[in-house]
Amino acid sequence: MNQRFSLLGMALAAVAAILWGTAGTAQSFIAGGLNSYWVAALRLVFAVCFFWPLLFLTGKSAAEPGASHSPIPYPALVVLAGFCMAGFNLCFFNAVKIAGIALGSCTIIGSAPIWAGLIETVFYKKRPSPAWLIGIGIAIAGGVWMAVSQARDITVNPWGLLLCLITGLFYASYSILAKELVKLTTPVRATAHSFTVAVIIAAPAAWLITGTPTLQLHDLLVVAYLGVIVTGVAYLLYGTALKTTSVSTCVALGLLEPVTAFVLAIVVVREAVNNWAVLGLVAILFGLFLVLRSERQSRVSENQEIV
Repeated sequence: MNQRFSLLGMALAAVAAILWGTAGTAQSFIAGGLNSYWVAALRLVFAVCFFWPLLFLTGKSAAEPGASHSPIPYPALVVLAGFCMAGFNLCFFNAVKIAGIALGSCTIIGSAPIWAGLIETVFYKKRPSPAWLIGIGIAIAGGVWMAVSQARDITVNPWGLLLCLITGLFYASYSILAKELVKLTTPVRATAHSFTVAVIIAAPAAWLITGTPTLQLHDLLVVAYLGVIVTGVAYLLYGTALKTTSVSTCVALGLLEPVTAFVLAIVVVREAVNNWAVLGLVAILFGLFLVLRSERQSRVSENQEIV
């Protein structure tokens, strides 16, 4: 039973990553009047508008926070998770702008599973298996290769890369905190509470940085998709996946995001394809295969120990 739920969790995390991968293509349809900081803040607003009605409709099934062995109380976990989510959204666009889209995106996505593995090792004494390390190494290398081979010009900006690493840390930290939250309550309640905190932080920050936004109906429709589907639905699936799957594996599956973005760029945006980039795509998929196999073997070993 646990093994089946683990496979379901990995599938849900994979679907969440695929939905995240549609963000770049969707953002390309924004006319340009809406600043990227407001895109980040408003998509959180739309996500919250998705979570709270869903929380109301689920009624008693969305149980109140319960007891747990977590040393951090539920309200503190919510605030910390909300801060990390707001930081991730606000830093992401600026990091990519400074470091460049190709190098910035692969640095953020590639560093996140490394951060998650380090956090689990230090705080949970859960060391990644050699198979997991090999798999994530291959997948990250594939992501870097795919991004670099598609880019026309790569300029390394140390400050930009540092901000990318911080952004990856925000994402990994949110994942760790979300894992603790879904131990206490349902994914719907956990995401509704933490994303509300994220909005409270992100919206004023966007206003202080850029001022009042210029809103157009067309842009709002795009941001609504980013908020409800790419953020709301995706993070609800991700939170559900965290209940049965390790954080490091869920974060690693985020590497399906650039694969999705790559495919959509070709199919929807009609970008030119560099044949060398396909090798990177294959490396990502093979690396993730090793990661998933490692997760499955770990679950089997845990079940045998329990028996």
